[in-house]
Amino acid sequence: MVTNMSEPHYCGASVDDFHTNYKYIHGYFSLIVCILGTLANTLNIIVLTRREMRSPTNAILTGLAVADLAVMLEYIPYTVHDYILSARLPREQQLSYGWACFIKFHSIFAQVLHTISIWLTVTLAVWRYIAVSYPQRNRIWCGMRTTTITIATAYVVCVLVVSPWLYLVTAIAKFLETLDANGKTIRSVPLSQYILDYNNEEHITMQVMSSTTPDMAWSVATGGSNTTVVNMPSFSTDLPTLMTTVPPDMGERNVTVYKLYHSELALHDRPLRNATFLIYSVVIKLIPCFALTVLSVRLIGALLEAKKRRKILACHAANDMQPIVNGKVVTPTQPKSCKLLEKEKQTDRTTRMLLAVLLLFLITEFPQGIMGLLNALLGDAFLMQCYLKLSDLMDILALINSSINFILYCSMSRQFRSTFTLLFRPRWLDKWLPLSQHDGDGRDGAGGRLNGYGRERLVQTDAVSKSMAIDLGLTTQVTNV
Repeated sequence: MVTNMSEPHYCGASVDDFHTNYKYIHGYFSLIVCILGTLANTLNIIVLTRREMRSPTNAILTGLAVADLAVMLEYIPYTVHDYILSARLPREQQLSYGWACFIKFHSIFAQVLHTISIWLTVTLAVWRYIAVSYPQRNRIWCGMRTTTITIATAYVVCVLVVSPWLYLVTAIAKFLETLDANGKTIRSVPLSQYILDYNNEEHITMQVMSSTTPDMAWSVATGGSNTTVVNMPSFSTDLPTLMTTVPPDMGERNVTVYKLYHSELALHDRPLRNATFLIYSVVIKLIPCFALTVLSVRLIGALLEAKKRRKILACHAANDMQPIVNGKVVTPTQPKSCKLLEKEKQTDRTTRMLLAVLLLFLITEFPQGIMGLLNALLGDAFLMQCYLKLSDLMDILALINSSINFILYCSMSRQFRSTFTLLFRPRWLDKWLPLSQHDGDGRDGAGGRLNGYGRERLVQTDAVSKSMAIDLGLTTQVTNV
């Protein structure tokens, strides 16, 4: 694309230095995160789908783990090929037609699954807010049937909304590259006819503008990028280079490569390209982030209100409900009230855990939404100077966000830890690290797995605590994370 010499500079040399230094470790770092995230999300799915863990909130967390697991599995071949093995492969294998097809699939699949994760996180926040603020209506509004339909709708709608526009704005383009003796790209000439036609049109436009403003200096943007990123807006206008094949010098060679490029529709329709960034930044990123921010604030307020309400009830119980026997005040033992208080504290712990999930999501997703919006508003200069230079950093943040939930569940949910321990803890560890009574009830005779009695015990305990909460009108569906 024709650019003026006075093109604004949005990011300094520090961003270039970061991109240059970080890209060498991104492949290994992201591979480790993906492997650990795959294992963590697999464990999440196994634990959360147990019968004793069945609840609407856990169903949403399961749907979230499935989407995150798919993102991790798909990103592994991408990072291995593009970052770890790239320097060891010949140029024609780095950018083969088969790999270009995979990159197009990657650009659509990863974004669709990530969008599903985003909106399931929003659904999780809404469900939790209803459970805390409107407990009497929670069973009606957020039952298992409603939750299942919502999860299925999120998967279907995200596929139908995100896939078409990503597919329409990208295409696999053919290029002829000239490599030096060290395998570095010297020239990159597009061979796809629609790119040549577009460059001809741009060249004619540039000549007309130059004849009307002879003092204006124009710079030529090279098309020699080695990257396989979807957004490659630097369209070359150096027609002698584009339209002719220069014979290679000594030690040089020509190779045919394939890259993911703007489609013919996107090249001729700049508003469409801007619309893709607006959809990405506003619909997929900023709207969910604003919704989560509001819901998180409301959840924190609901937690503080519940704590205040418990304190008032405890004071009333201490002052007004103590029986007098033989003229003395006797403090009664109320196991049912104690269990109810513990259940409500567990509900608060669950809300805190989900708040941690939401805040982590905001930290990783909100900057990406801002970057996408700036890219749509400021154009290609910001894309090339900032957005693409920070794309690896945004990728790794998204991967960490998709893989860290297992740590949050284990650290903040006692029931998740108990179920995980009963499923995966080796029996021989009991000799040195005995289980607590709560965890030990579900052990069978061998292997350290849940037996029939253990499952029944967990289900009965969960049912009793639920019924107690229902009887006292405090909640109708307690989250069992």
